[in-house]
Amino acid sequence: MWGKVSALGPIALLGCFLSVGCAGPKVYLSRDYVCPQKIAVLPMANETTDLDGPPFVRQLIFNNIAGRGYTLVPTAEIDEKLLAQGFTDGGQLGAATPQKVGEWVGADGLFYGTLVNFSYINLGYYWQRKVTIFGRLVSAQTGEKLWEAERTWMTLNVVTRADQAKKQFLVQLGTQAMEKTLHVPLQAESRIAVQRLIDTLPRR
Repeated sequence: MWGKVSALGPIALLGCFLSVGCAGPKVYLSRDYVCPQKIAVLPMANETTDLDGPPFVRQLIFNNIAGRGYTLVPTAEIDEKLLAQGFTDGGQLGAATPQKVGEWVGADGLFYGTLVNFSYINLGYYWQRKVTIFGRLVSAQTGEKLWEAERTWMTLNVVTRADQAKKQFLVQLGTQAMEKTLHVPLQAESRIAVQRLIDTLPRR
């Protein structure tokens, strides 16, 4: 639900810049939740066409979970151990049980993430940047789901004048090119979406 943004309608957005958050599905937290001793933030599954998004967002998730007091397995170590088992991306991890993955990477908590939406729209008169991230924390010992949430962050702008549209188009094109060059796509939206997601995870 988009709240006030949906209620305003497209006409009210003309000439406005908006940052919009979506709470997404209700947060799930196990009634018997116990903080894992060590968490592995696994490679992300990717439902988008962007190849830079998953590793960038994964690192943001790693940093935010560390900031909540959890002990984490280094991502490079995780990737090395998964590669030894023939796994090269997050979309393949469903083929292995949490118990096996936990054994391979040396963690009792597994963070599975999915990049659900990672999109740019730049039409001059209208531009939009949107990130949606899904996360699930699972016990590596039992396979039990401990926590689950999804969060979205979007920025958009609509203008009415041709000169504004031309300027906006070029600015957004340049921003997108710079982010791609630095491998930090949708940087602001990703950081906020991740923070909103991990803020729903209990502190250790």
